[in-house]
Amino acid sequence: MRKDLWSNQSGVTAVEFALVAPIFFMILLGIVCLGYIFGVHHELRQIASEAARASVAGLSNAERQSLASGYVNRAMPNYGLLSSQRMTMTTQVSLAPSPAFHVILNYDLSGTFPYQLGALFPMMPSPMIQKRAVVGLGGY
Repeated sequence: MRKDLWSNQSGVTAVEFALVAPIFFMILLGIVCLGYIFGVHHELRQIASEAARASVAGLSNAERQSLASGYVNRAMPNYGLLSSQRMTMTTQVSLAPSPAFHVILNYDLSGTFPYQLGALFPMMPSPMIQKRAVVGLGGY
């Protein structure tokens, strides 16, 4: 009977799965969470760039700001990973070294799913994201 007990292979697959599955699912969850964060970065960069391009048509700084914020408000429903409640937009005008109009988007990821799992992934990037897009003003 002892010989049969040690040579019995039934249940080996279940034991191996029980040992490997938690590690596999943690890696899979990490990939999904980082993919979400990278997707938010990409969409935020895209909407900042497009808002800066939309502001080129303005003749004054107030009109440029209005065009940029109007574009962001119209485009937000097209970006599935972004929420307008988490985003703030500011604009700046710089004169040196050359005149430029800056569109700055700040996004807070602190209440999202990846950051709620912060105890599982201690090396998460900062939940505050800032993306900036710049267009030149005149001087062509």
